[in-house]
Amino acid sequence: MRKPFDEVRGTLERQYLDVCFEPASGMTKEALVAEFERHRIEAPEEARLLTKAWLFHLLCTRARIACEPGDPFVGKVEHHGLLPALRREWWKTEGEREFAGDAAGVPGLWSAQLDCASHICPDWRHILARGASGLREDAAARPGIFFEAVAMVFDGVVRLLRRFHALQPSPVLAALAERPPETLHEALQLAYLYHELMELDGMEVRSMGRFDLLYNGFYLADREAGRLTGEQAKELLKYFWIKFFAKTQGKRFGKPFLFGPDANELSRLAFEAYHEMRIVDPKFHVRVATRTPGEFLEQIVRCIQDGCTSIVLVNDDRQVEMLQRHGRSRGDAEDYILIGCYEPAVQGSELNCSGAATLNLAKAVEETLRAGEYASFEALKDAYVATLDSAFAALAERVRRWERLWPAISPTPLLSGTMASCLERGLDISEAGATYNTSGCCCIGLADAVDSLAAVERLVYTDKRCSLAELRAALARNWEGHEELRLLARHRVPKWGNNDDRVDPLAVAICAFLGRRINREPNARGGVFQAALYGILPTVQQFGKLTGALPNGRGAGEPLTINTGASTGMDAKGVTGLINSVTKIDLSLFPGGTVLDLMLHPSAVDDAEGVATIIALVRSHFAQGGMGIQFNIFDARTLRDAKRHPEKYASLQVRVCGWNVRFANLSPQEQDMFIAKAEGGQP
Repeated sequence: MRKPFDEVRGTLERQYLDVCFEPASGMTKEALVAEFERHRIEAPEEARLLTKAWLFHLLCTRARIACEPGDPFVGKVEHHGLLPALRREWWKTEGEREFAGDAAGVPGLWSAQLDCASHICPDWRHILARGASGLREDAAARPGIFFEAVAMVFDGVVRLLRRFHALQPSPVLAALAERPPETLHEALQLAYLYHELMELDGMEVRSMGRFDLLYNGFYLADREAGRLTGEQAKELLKYFWIKFFAKTQGKRFGKPFLFGPDANELSRLAFEAYHEMRIVDPKFHVRVATRTPGEFLEQIVRCIQDGCTSIVLVNDDRQVEMLQRHGRSRGDAEDYILIGCYEPAVQGSELNCSGAATLNLAKAVEETLRAGEYASFEALKDAYVATLDSAFAALAERVRRWERLWPAISPTPLLSGTMASCLERGLDISEAGATYNTSGCCCIGLADAVDSLAAVERLVYTDKRCSLAELRAALARNWEGHEELRLLARHRVPKWGNNDDRVDPLAVAICAFLGRRINREPNARGGVFQAALYGILPTVQQFGKLTGALPNGRGAGEPLTINTGASTGMDAKGVTGLINSVTKIDLSLFPGGTVLDLMLHPSAVDDAEGVATIIALVRSHFAQGGMGIQFNIFDARTLRDAKRHPEKYASLQVRVCGWNVRFANLSPQEQDMFIAKAEGGQP
């Protein structure tokens, strides 16, 4: 008999820390490695697609597995990281051959990579409709190496289900080994197992799909047949979602589940369970349209109001229009999900490599100033745009070179076998088998760049407080000995985020250029690049360390601004001014995703009127053209106390870019950053 969730939650949260694999259930790491090496020796000319499929099948059939009594979901396999290690081996071999002797470029200006593993979403609809056995049979019936590999991996999944059933007898596991799921429990078990196997394969599943649409039919069928009550279903959801928190302890990027724009019985039940769990992972994406029911939106906002802020709301009407504008069919555009943090993509049809490249808009200011003298601010602006142009050209070519290596680095039949276009074409995703093959370029540091250009214009060209050479010298010394000039730069120059037409047109012009330059640039997979306008915390920290002092008063090495918001403490006109600034940008130029962060004081939204206030902010932002919005609701005093006494605030969560973490799990420097944002100034 399964225990109530709340009684075993503590144990469930540690299940990946305390996992115990059954010694007699499979082979040791040494034996698995030896078996794989024997295979490679015997088949030296084997296609890498088949080699990877063979290793996956070996792990499914021979690796040790864990028995999890009392847990309705099983799926832990002792894989020893062998598949990611194989990819790293191929990555190193191919990368060294391709890039030996290449110049590194300007550190911190841009980065480019092969984003073959970190932003993945399978066709969940196809998985649930066919089941593991159906996907295996579909592939086995067709000739060719690709279909052989797909059949092999799904045969491994079927055999693994049988192994789990033998170790821990369950009618759910027995059924899934033979047919597609028919109940909510079966559907969630298959989804969890497939997720685990994708990550065993070295891929980060960054969307669990349109959850309410995928699973509501199973839930209603269970209710109709008397198999499940609403409370039992809610318990099942809690057992399911805790798996994702347990795996990362809430210290990574969060596992996204998508809801809306309409609501059904499962939507409401899911948010009820989420609110009760008060958990940082998984995270919820919500498509909000003009037709989204008011009571459903109120339920979501009450979660946010109560500190359960692991939610991002996106403008469904505008997102669909944007995706059509950027090449998706109407039907595909309406079926979008959000991959990772904010990146829209078509479920089951798009391989959205949104993490392929990063362009540092702030570093480009530094490089432009370093390059020479400019007779006018217009000349400097033109040089800045030229810096961005050449930087993007360099990173795009680097990404293309990496993408041409993809089939030799990371073929993925487990993912490809779920996607209709791959099956129709007989091509792995690494060979551009998806319908849409896009590559992201994330533009970061917008506020730093805009405020810095505004500072140069005012201090050098308008007020003539200093020459460009003098400003350059102050920046080279990280403002040391130039405190008065730094104060002028920080407090006497218009700042982005205040609905100020003295500075906002700079942001509009920069973003218009980025959209024209990046979107529709060909990648190497028959698709195009897509611009995105956000910066997650690790990225703005990493690139900030490589960015020197800036004319807006920022010191060398400090983190860059996050997403589309203002620099810390510079949004003096409040949330209305910030929304008005951001929505001057044509955000549909950023099909790779964009979001606005709003930080609210609890006293402003602490009652029934607070729910209405948050909904009004969301609706206003979307009516003005905003694409995404997310919230933090806390005050600086609470955060300072939480830093001093973390044991008193174990459940306090903060939203860091596209996911939430417990405040106590942040580093002291990161905690200080949120305290500063809550205060509206430096700590």
